[in-house]
Amino acid sequence: MNMWNKLFAFVISANLIFAPLAYAEDDPKYTHIEEGQVAPFSGTLFNPAATATLITENQFNMSSCDLRVDFQVIKAQAEYQLKLDLLQASYDSLEERHGLIMDIKAQELETYRTMALDQPNKNNHWWLAGGLTTGIVLTLGVLFATQEIQN
Repeated sequence: MNMWNKLFAFVISANLIFAPLAYAEDDPKYTHIEEGQVAPFSGTLFNPAATATLITENQFNMSSCDLRVDFQVIKAQAEYQLKLDLLQASYDSLEERHGLIMDIKAQELETYRTMALDQPNKNNHWWLAGGLTTGIVLTLGVLFATQEIQN
């Protein structure tokens, strides 16, 4: 079986190498002829090789252009997809960070609320008495100061 594969490969490669030589005609040639010469109208006469060259070059150029355009489109799509993916990853990261910070904030508030409820302020009457005394003393001080200024 291996010998058949080698023989087949040899025949194919020989055809690929020698086929263009077998089918090649003269070099592509063209000429301009006037009406009344050998042709019924003025124009340009191409031999088959020149005609084939014109057709294949046109097809090659169109295919080449299509491939270059497709490549550039795919390249641009890939670049924009990369940018979009990077922005999406950044957004997801920031959203997760925000969620974690909000969870920590809620836990702190709950901790402070629990601490405040567990240790109520039992000195409220002292704060009330201190505030009233300070208010009375300040009022009497202002009253005394104004009477002294008037005298």
